[in-house]
Amino acid sequence: MSRKSILITVGILAVAGLFYLFSGAPQPVDVTVAQTGTVKAFIEERAKTSLPRVYRIAMPLDGRILPISVKEDETVTQGQVVAAMDTSDLDAEVAKARYRVEQYAKKIIEQADNRLEDNSLDQFDEFLKSMDLTVEAASKQQEASKAKWAYARDEFDRKYELLKRKALSASEFSEADLFKKQSEIDYQKDILTWRALQAIQSAMQIGKISILKYKEKKVLSEAVLQEEKKEAESQFEQLQRDRNRATMRSPIDGTVLAKYYSNERTLPAGEILLELGQLDDLEVEVDVLSQYVGNIHIGSPVDIEGPAIGEKPVQGKVKRIYPKGFTKISSLGVEQQRVKVIVGFNQNIFKQLQQQQRILGTDFRVRVKIYTDIKPDVVKVSRSTLFRNGSGQWQVYVVRNNRAQLVDVEPGVMNDFEAEIKSGIKAGDQLIVAPSMNLTSGQSVEPHQIKNLERSPD
Repeated sequence: MSRKSILITVGILAVAGLFYLFSGAPQPVDVTVAQTGTVKAFIEERAKTSLPRVYRIAMPLDGRILPISVKEDETVTQGQVVAAMDTSDLDAEVAKARYRVEQYAKKIIEQADNRLEDNSLDQFDEFLKSMDLTVEAASKQQEASKAKWAYARDEFDRKYELLKRKALSASEFSEADLFKKQSEIDYQKDILTWRALQAIQSAMQIGKISILKYKEKKVLSEAVLQEEKKEAESQFEQLQRDRNRATMRSPIDGTVLAKYYSNERTLPAGEILLELGQLDDLEVEVDVLSQYVGNIHIGSPVDIEGPAIGEKPVQGKVKRIYPKGFTKISSLGVEQQRVKVIVGFNQNIFKQLQQQQRILGTDFRVRVKIYTDIKPDVVKVSRSTLFRNGSGQWQVYVVRNNRAQLVDVEPGVMNDFEAEIKSGIKAGDQLIVAPSMNLTSGQSVEPHQIKNLERSPD
């Protein structure tokens, strides 16, 4: 074909195209029908299952743990032994501490026994009464001896004068002299006896005082022993507590979530051995962008879905909204402020999952839709039919008599898939899906109705 022929052919085709474009031929468009139904606004996020409380079984003190027989996913009952330490050393320490307490108790009983001292004091009191009388008699005896000695001296002096006048015989004078000397000796003996008895009396009083002081000392010693016994009892009780804690029991009826050690080994205090939980209390933990949290309320309905849940989502409700947000880095490296929201499952959900042989545990990945608004019995359209004009007015193209008519609408509740229309259209109207930028109001169109263009959030 010559160059001239090619140019002529191209020109003819161009003219034909322009003729077709401006000849009013209908433009093919996809349409969907406005319907009456329910529209739900929701926040969709990734989430994970969690438990409000995980019970951690840890080493109560440094020592050797015996082999742990319970296994992950095993059901345990409250009070069941789930782990135990080797207690041979602890048992010996407990026995020593018990012996110390018993020894202190015996010493206290011995210290409190004052029968010997009380008997001695009674005997001292009786003896001192007798001594008082004896000392008093000795005192009177020495006074009498003194008077007798004084009389003997006077008698001796009188008879000496008679002897000098030769009025008394020598033998009578000798008798007077002997009487004086004997009286003096008797007086000295009685003084010594009296003083000796006084010394004995004082010694007895000192003995009584010594016994009283000894009793006081015993009282003080008993108080010291009581304090030492309390300290020994405290140590004994602590060792008993340690011994009891060495046998670790489940605090709940629940399930073994994790086991970190199986074989016997030495571990420090505080080392986590097991994690237990009550799977019936399972909930969902979701981190929501802070700007959306204001639309969420306690009790807001939630759909929970994911591979662990099955083909159909299960239902729950918002249980708790944390009062404090936190910063989280997204997968794209963007810094976001998020708030933790806790979702609880509705009743009997776990039984349904068990009947479907679905296993749901803690830290399982799920997705949630938290519904922030629900409008039943409203006109709703596909979200892809809506667009804004340059001034921000929401609009749609309605197909009427095979022509596209641009209509202003007032949307209400909407989500990524559908929207409520408060005014502007009615149920049954055909709306153009994703209208072309070249489409104009009044333009002839050839509608092709489509179904299930977008999935519903129901």
